[in-house]
Amino acid sequence: MGARATWAQIVRPWRRRTRVARLRLMGVAAAGLAATALLVPVWPAVSVEAEDGRLGVLGLNPGESFTLSFVHSLDKLPVEDVYEVRDGRIVQEATRVREFGAGMGHIPGRGEGHAEGQWWVVSGIDEPIDDFRVLVGSPETQHRLTFPDEEVTLSRCWSGERLTLRAMRQSTLERVLPVAGPPSCAHGAKNSQETRDNE
Repeated sequence: MGARATWAQIVRPWRRRTRVARLRLMGVAAAGLAATALLVPVWPAVSVEAEDGRLGVLGLNPGESFTLSFVHSLDKLPVEDVYEVRDGRIVQEATRVREFGAGMGHIPGRGEGHAEGQWWVVSGIDEPIDDFRVLVGSPETQHRLTFPDEEVTLSRCWSGERLTLRAMRQSTLERVLPVAGPPSCAHGAKNSQETRDNE
């Protein structure tokens, strides 16, 4: 009987310690996995860059699109080009115009055109764009980037500047923390004012 008591006294505390150690190890592993999940870039996004650096990042959910819209320089009617981020690239999905003007309309073999109220829509374009460069027009051109929850008026702040839109991925942590949000006029106000002063 004395030997059993001694054995029980040795084994029980050891089992308790190993159980606690296993729980701690599982907790550390779970925390490590959670941290890794927060840091892995999985969310589609678009980086908006000027010649001197990144202006901001616009995040998307998988399958969401964004629009670059402007007023056409000749016919003065609105144009809306619709894009998605797919497989690490920006892909043009559709374009919407009020009427066919210079350089506008449906190109055979490139999507399908149909009327949608006052708009003529060419959808299913499915054209990848590697480096998407935009020469931002004057305030009258009204260049705008529209995302599901944001609209960035490019012409107001970056008129006359060349911007590049690049597909990228964001981690969950980058989306939650305000590290790189959408571009704001604070980034482009000085350059835009210089452009207006030189005109």
